[in-house]
Amino acid sequence: MWEPILDASGKAQPIPEDVTTHDYVATTDDGAQITMRWYAKNDTTPGSAVLFFHGGGCLFGHIEHFDGPVTRYVSASGVPMLSVEYRRALEHPYPTPLEDAYTALKWLWVQAA
Repeated sequence: MWEPILDASGKAQPIPEDVTTHDYVATTDDGAQITMRWYAKNDTTPGSAVLFFHGGGCLFGHIEHFDGPVTRYVSASGVPMLSVEYRRALEHPYPTPLEDAYTALKWLWVQAA
């Protein structure tokens, strides 16, 4: 029920055109592949970044539902963000979402340069 609402609310405002996205994949310690979406404002220099985990209480939501808000944050701040499509409960109970988050953090650290 909530996913269509999240999707619609993320698209309710215009999405800035000055942000580029690129999807990456990381492998977790248990061999699963998680998708991560990098958002960066065009023509900015490397610096700090934000690691973003979408809402939904580890039960619902996907990174594409938050494309609008994350793109707007990046456009307004100039700070790039990495959004993580972590595995969700009930199919993947705790600590799986937390381990996916840690995998994304390690990936971002390796890519920091």
